Amino acid sequence: MIAAVVALSLPRATPAGATTTNRIAAMVAGAHTIFTLRDNRVLAIDEAGRQIGRCARFEAPPPELPVARAATVLDVDEALHLAGLPDDDPDSAEAEDALADEGLLARRRSRAPSADGIVAHALAASPADDDVWIATSSGLFRGRHGTCARAALPGRDLVAVASAGDSVAAASEELLWRADGGGVFRIAAGLTARPRVLAVVDGGHTLVASDDGVTEIGPWGGVRPVLDQGTDALAVCGGVALAFAADGVWSWTGDAPPERVGDRPAARALVCGDGRAARFVAVGGGVYSSADGAAWRDWNPAPGRSVAAAAATADQIWIAVDDDVIPLPTGVAPRPGALPAPPALPAPARPPTGGREDTAFPWPRVMLVLAGQRAALRDAWSLVVLLAFPLGRPPAAGAQRRQLAAELLRRDAELAAQEAALSAASADDPSRAARLRAIRQEREALR
Repeated sequence: MIAAVVALSLPRATPAGATTTNRIAAMVAGAHTIFTLRDNRVLAIDEAGRQIGRCARFEAPPPELPVARAATVLDVDEALHLAGLPDDDPDSAEAEDALADEGLLARRRSRAPSADGIVAHALAASPADDDVWIATSSGLFRGRHGTCARAALPGRDLVAVASAGDSVAAASEELLWRADGGGVFRIAAGLTARPRVLAVVDGGHTLVASDDGVTEIGPWGGVRPVLDQGTDALAVCGGVALAFAADGVWSWTGDAPPERVGDRPAARALVCGDGRAARFVAVGGGVYSSADGAAWRDWNPAPGRSVAAAAATADQIWIAVDDDVIPLPTGVAPRPGALPAPPALPAPARPPTGGREDTAFPWPRVMLVLAGQRAALRDAWSLVVLLAFPLGRPPAAGAQRRQLAAELLRRDAELAAQEAALSAASADDPSRAARLRAIRQEREALR
């Protein structure tokens, strides 16, 4: 299974054991661990739903406690004068800080989102291990065993990342990098549009989806346009690529051209499923699963609650619902609108006719004969239309057919006896030959 990951703006959800109420921005799964990005923090959750680690590098520092000062009588003008600031502009940022230091004004200016100003944008993980790759505003980080460390591309503002096996791809708005087999990251190609989604494919190929379409970047920088429609969701699962475009779902394998396989579900993100019937999982308000991208099952795991994200380990699909990360219940029923159609009722039996015989109109048989005539002076064509009307007996019922057959046999036997008698030579019967000929014709007509 090959996974693709993209940073999403999703409704609020909180993994188990977390205390913040901010919404989840991304969720991916490794071999046995689920990783979530929320409030600029990366949390690790095991298959039992317990939080087992966190990357504190990107977390905001705790709020600074006010320092107790000695009781002094000091007004605003005097505080600004002592700070060397004009007393007629108490609303400037410098004035606010000075007044807050003196305890005369609550500090209203917000701090940076993290200790060193780094913002995490997207996550990627591979089913081959339990490491997480983090695309940030200051390079690529790698999380393992509950710690996060800078891995590559320092100072680069990365907006997307994807991994599969031992290959990792990361992208800024202008460049795509890739590393294989634990090697260094090298520039794979320049980008003409801001990437929305990345997908790592076997053989050194990387798929980049943007508002302009889907492009495949080869191992030596070769560029192959795959889809010329803006794409906002992309995944490669089991060698099959699937993309959500404005006009539907597109699928392709390897170098084959993409094919539209159906309408897209009401979802905005696409991830790989458990590899069985749910090869692809789409989320965005609800949860949808499909084996081929053409037919989608609409799950209803939490009526009235929004599903923010999804990720799949080897044996389980996990979803982010409101403030929880929970396993997708396999026994949940699909939405009412997606219920299968009831089986067709058997056709009603034909009512008895009461012994009434069917009548058949003698439709004619049409035959066209086209003939050509060629002479020394001219050529001519003739068209002959032949209409044949069947005027035989109408079809009879079973009992009537048996009675008719018995009558025909009886009549044929009588004619055969008469034919045998007339066949004997008789010189004194001048009409014998004529009667014998009539009997034979009648027997022929009976057949």
